[in-house]
Amino acid sequence: MKQKIGILALGHGSRHPHNKEVVNGVADLIAKKYDNVVVRIGFMNMNTPTMKEGLEAFKGTGVSTIVAVPIFLAHGVHTMEDIPQILGISRDSRKTTVKLDGKNVQLIYSEPLGIDELVAELAFKRAQEALASN
Repeated sequence: MKQKIGILALGHGSRHPHNKEVVNGVADLIAKKYDNVVVRIGFMNMNTPTMKEGLEAFKGTGVSTIVAVPIFLAHGVHTMEDIPQILGISRDSRKTTVKLDGKNVQLIYSEPLGIDELVAELAFKRAQEALASN
């Protein structure tokens, strides 16, 4: 049997709708592209679902592992301290175990988006769009 993976897309949260729209949009794109992945979202503050509610949303999905992915560009206080604390993740091992449907499910914390060719391509694309609209 193929392992069923969950991805918890994490956002900061904001009074403005943009952050939630981006996290939702990224989560939707991942879900559409990868069939055997269950994607949920969670926010640190100001938006719902919260990160803990996002984890709870995996109940009944049959995932065996959840990867919490911060939809943040770089590390900062939130990605290095706040989010691991909220999720109960060890800063050293970057993982923990959560109970879902009476079973232990591994929760792994990924790196933020960071320096990546895809991010550079996107930045260049945005520059081209800005030039084209000028």
